[in-house]
Amino acid sequence: MTTSENVLRPTPIYSGIKDDTFCNPTKTRNYNAQFNKIYTHRTNELKSRVMKMANPKWSGVEVNGMKPKFVPKVLDVPSLKPVYIIGTTLADMKFKPDVLKEVELSVQGHFTELKELVNDAGGSNKDFSDLRQSSYSDPETDKIWLEDESGRILLTGDVLTKKIIVTGLVVAVLGMEIESGIFHVVDIVYPEPAPQRDINLSENTAGKLLLTGGLNISDKSKFDYLEILKSWIFGEFDDEKAKYVAEMMIVGNSLDITSNDVKMKSEKNKYAESFNMNYSERPTKYLDTYISELLQSIPISVLPGPRDIVELGLPKQPLHHSLFPISSKLQNFKRLTEPSFYDINGLRILVSSGEPVNDIMKYIIPNLKSEGDLKDCLFKDSRLRIIEDMLLWQVIAPTAPDTLWCYPFENTDPFTLKETPHVYIVGNQPRFETSVVELQRKNGDVVSIRVIALPDFDDTKSVVLLDLQSLSCEIVAFECTA
Repeated sequence: MTTSENVLRPTPIYSGIKDDTFCNPTKTRNYNAQFNKIYTHRTNELKSRVMKMANPKWSGVEVNGMKPKFVPKVLDVPSLKPVYIIGTTLADMKFKPDVLKEVELSVQGHFTELKELVNDAGGSNKDFSDLRQSSYSDPETDKIWLEDESGRILLTGDVLTKKIIVTGLVVAVLGMEIESGIFHVVDIVYPEPAPQRDINLSENTAGKLLLTGGLNISDKSKFDYLEILKSWIFGEFDDEKAKYVAEMMIVGNSLDITSNDVKMKSEKNKYAESFNMNYSERPTKYLDTYISELLQSIPISVLPGPRDIVELGLPKQPLHHSLFPISSKLQNFKRLTEPSFYDINGLRILVSSGEPVNDIMKYIIPNLKSEGDLKDCLFKDSRLRIIEDMLLWQVIAPTAPDTLWCYPFENTDPFTLKETPHVYIVGNQPRFETSVVELQRKNGDVVSIRVIALPDFDDTKSVVLLDLQSLSCEIVAFECTA
């Protein structure tokens, strides 16, 4: 194999139905809505699914010799009697961003205090990727509340230290009120997993999906490894793996518009300084040319990421076609939303550029009280546990809109899973990790999901190949000897 024409690739099969789960056209947007409607809709969607799992699990148990009863409202919890309640979690943390406090200080002219607040909360004056320094957590003061339409109650108990608990989870907790307003938890139940489609075996033909992300192309970039990747895809390294690639997916952060330093213009110009655009034509031209050349050999789909030229809030809409004047003219080029459901070869794939995972990481670092796999998550900078737990929670962006920007949806919460994918891919993570998660539904059916944490190409010089039949995956690393 020496040219792209010599590589006889598998042809991917698509459903032909455009998925609009995360589409949010600008012409239909309305910013008058309150953000709490998202949580209301999430609770309405998941409460009955939580109840389906809680009732059979706790119907035969005893706490202190008594059978627990379900209490519909958290403010009606009796004292010292075992009960279980359902609500939405709220993580009260010392260093969480406080927009109202920032606006108040800015209006009052307290710029020194404002700067300290932003620094403490991991704001624009800190390196966004340094999660340990920008953590929201202070283990000495952190509190977890459970709230519903009646009010909220404080949760305590050792079981909480073994779980990842962030704002926005709809759960049931078993325990008792040991003091007024304090509920001691002994067990937690999550929502019933959403149904999973059967894999369409007639379409599930052989082929591999090449996954990459975090190209982070900027004015400072050197393109040697990207050119090596292109040569590998074209078959110029005579690697048998390359000819089985049916499609390439770039999962966010193709560009890095944050690579140039942003200077503060004035104390009063804080918000303009935070969102100053550092646009350069050279990276976008290179990206378009690079993709257009690859499109001669394989189909390519691209998701936006937080470093791309795209809106700040979730769900991010596809990168604008004007960024790809050459590639957009080709039919095998697709611009996807972030996150996105994607159908290929009979599979249902959910893919995200990783913003929600990176935000959740700030809730659990540096909480070193945790043991076991959660402690490994902290010390090894592993994201796999978080990604797996998102499937348990049935919410892929629980901290939106609390600490993650999103559109104020009125009648829906697109981040709540109404179906379970076959594969869940999360891009822009520190390293490659993968596992298979098995979730049991109330009727006994087990849904299996391949989970993939995809590393930055810019950092690791590696890509991941997902086998579209076996759902096995492997990493391919590149070296530059020149």
